[in-house]
Parts: sequence; C-alpha cells; structure tokens
Amino acid sequence: MNYPFICRLSLPDCLTLTGMVIALGGIGVALSGAIWLSISLLYLAMLADALDGKLARWLGCERLFGRYLDGFCDLLLYLVAPALIFYLSGYRGGSAFFLALMVVCGALRLSRFNESGNITHHAALAYLGMPVFWSLFILSGWALLALVLPPLICARLLSVALTLFSLAMLLNRPFPKFSSLITLITLCLSGAALFGLLHLGGVHG
Repeated sequence: MNYPFICRLSLPDCLTLTGMVIALGGIGVALSGAIWLSISLLYLAMLADALDGKLARWLGCERLFGRYLDGFCDLLLYLVAPALIFYLSGYRGGSAFFLALMVVCGALRLSRFNESGNITHHAALAYLGMPVFWSLFILSGWALLALVLPPLICARLLSVALTLFSLAMLLNRPFPKFSSLITLITLCLSGAALFGLLHLGGVHG
C-alpha cells in the first residue's frame, strides 16, 4: 500500500517542526506587543533547532529532507522573526535596509549550507560562514542595551552590528560549532528564562 502523504516525518523532523511552531508563536506575541515574551519563545525554538540535528545523528536518520526543513525553520526563526521584532520595536525607515541585508545574506548562507552541510576544521565539525543563529544574540543584546541607552545610539549600534553580521555570514571561512550539549541547553534555557522574567516583571522594552 502506498503511503498517502508526500513525506514521512522522522522524530527529528517533528522536533524541527516544534521549533517552527514555537517561533510562529513568538512572532504572534511580538505582533501583540509582547517583545520580551517573543524573544523568550525564540530561545525555546532555538533549543529545538539545536537538538534536532543531534537527534538525527544519534538515531542515524540524517537525510536531505531534514536539512531542507531545518533551513526553512532557520529562515523563520533567525531571520524573519528577529527582523520583525526589530521593526516593531521602532527600527524602521531607512534602517530597514539593514534588516533586508540580514535576511538576504542569511538566506544565501542557508542555501549554501543546504548544498554542502557542515565542514570539518581541525578534526571537528564547523560552520562555513557565520551561522544565522547569532541574530538572536544580536537581538538580545540590542533589547537589553535599549533599557539603558538612548534610541538613536542603539539604532546606530544595531546598524553596524547587522552590517558586520551580514558580511560574516558570507565569509568563506570556518566558524566553530558548539560542541557541548550542556552548553547549548543552558544557553537556550537561560535566554528563555531571562526574557520570560522581563516579560513577567512588566519591564518596558
């Protein structure tokens, strides 16, 4: 009997889709004005994204379909969602050029990854070009700096950061991967907890 659907989802694929749904939830709450909660949800989505590849390798079920699916999720999570949050937070007008630059360069970086995957550098897995998930760290730093710095200074700093980040994503050089699973989990949960607490505390972002 033929399988009735166009694809079969593995457990890692389901984890990838879980991250996508969480990222969509982050976009939804951002549109409602809950920026801190949105960033918190993006960190939870990042955790799913960090674990799906490791789970696929552990189960021995790596395949091109999963890499493509992960790429679409990364586009939403690390490019579209942060760009939208920046825009909703007042980074717009001429500054939108830098958001477009980040999204375009990130899409090129993800397309290159879909073609070649990770590379080996000094006997360890590495990324070719700066990985797109650094956008979430830029978003986090900018959101926290906005609590203490004037908007104009924050906007100028963000423009510089996005320009450098966009160029770094296209660099033909290796960037190290996080090798420790504990480090990845701690980083994602800490980010989710920090911005979740800012949301619950009613801090004005």
